[in-house]
Amino acid sequence: MKRLSKILFCIGTCFTLAALAYVLSGELDGLSNDGEANSEVALLAITFYWILGSFVCWVLAVLPEKWKQLALLAFSTVLCAVFLETGLAWLNPSLALREFEFLRSSRQHHVLLPEAAYDLGRFEGKHISVQTNSDRLRTEYSKQSFLNYENRVVCLGDSFTFGAWVDGEESYPAQLENKLRQLSHENVAVLNAGMLSYSPVLHRELLFNTLMQYEPTVVTLMLDCTDIGDDYHYLKDYDRFRENGPFAGQILSRPTPHFGALWRLAKPVHPILLAPIELLQRLNSNHVPHDPLDYYHFEIPVDGAIETDRFFIYRHPLTKTRPFFDKTYSVISEIAEICKVNGVPFVLFIAPRYHHWSATESPENWERSVYGETLEHQNTIFDFFDEMATESEFEIINLLPAFQKTEEFPLVFRTDPHWNSAGNRFVAGQVASGLLKRELITGIEAK
Repeated sequence: MKRLSKILFCIGTCFTLAALAYVLSGELDGLSNDGEANSEVALLAITFYWILGSFVCWVLAVLPEKWKQLALLAFSTVLCAVFLETGLAWLNPSLALREFEFLRSSRQHHVLLPEAAYDLGRFEGKHISVQTNSDRLRTEYSKQSFLNYENRVVCLGDSFTFGAWVDGEESYPAQLENKLRQLSHENVAVLNAGMLSYSPVLHRELLFNTLMQYEPTVVTLMLDCTDIGDDYHYLKDYDRFRENGPFAGQILSRPTPHFGALWRLAKPVHPILLAPIELLQRLNSNHVPHDPLDYYHFEIPVDGAIETDRFFIYRHPLTKTRPFFDKTYSVISEIAEICKVNGVPFVLFIAPRYHHWSATESPENWERSVYGETLEHQNTIFDFFDEMATESEFEIINLLPAFQKTEEFPLVFRTDPHWNSAGNRFVAGQVASGLLKRELITGIEAK
């Protein structure tokens, strides 16, 4: 056994020295098709795995004489880990959940894991969790359970629909369901089909590929002001003739491994521990790195200027931004056509942000500096869609007047522009009213 351990140690050391030489030569980037690799992490990972390998060789060398002590050490280590994991999960349940992350998808650009429980994070003193169903949606409904209801409302949207920084039952789709059921009609279900950073381009793919299988009786889309820029951004990478989906990259990227609370606490060393796996993924010719905040890193030409964020529509008149609005409107029209072909009514809601109706909401909004100095053209989105409403074949409802009339406060978070629980409840009421007035919920009278 000692001879074997020495041989393994020598082989491992030779491989380690070769790997160190390769990294120090500056050639590491050549192993990645995107041309980027972190040499510091690589050096630390090589060192760590050499130490780990040396320890294994030592264990093999002394195993015949000290197997009892080693067995006791292993048992004690496992017992301690189990005790710590159980204690951490009891003291802080969110720590035991998988940390929230997107997966790169060639079909949907980015998605979540199916049947997964995520820790979205701690926000304004509260831990927020996310539970997905088998289709990666933030809902407790399966296809079959959803089909049990007579009225089946599917709500498309971005983070405002998803329910950023609120629990699932506080999101506006969940509160919309409660609102409709409070009107003495239990035979209604609402599906939260919102996803962070989705825009009509991605909604169209989701509706066609997945959501029509839920056989909705009504489809709604909550449009946010960022959707215009997001559509431009996603369409730059969109090619419907790609073999595995309209977006570049692998069909689905691998999730970051998750092993519980102790693993979450070890996050600072994850890059070192996972370096070999990361390298193997990057060697894949279809690898496309996914930056969950890549919508902040794009350029868009507007009126001779290069804008670098999604709020460019606040800074230019409609005469200059109309082509971008027209493109988004054409995508929304395709969504409406999918619904029409399937005999499903479609309603578009135009959502304002807090600064459209209030000067006191969200006083510490972290994103405020991105909007621009004057917000001179912030109402352009409402002007455009009010114009389209006069000729559109589908219903378009502008929610700005309702927000301007309400005295409810606050409706958004202090440090973030998303709706708080009260804001989601207010929106749910407006959506319910819009659906009922148009008699899109059967077996119930509008009140």
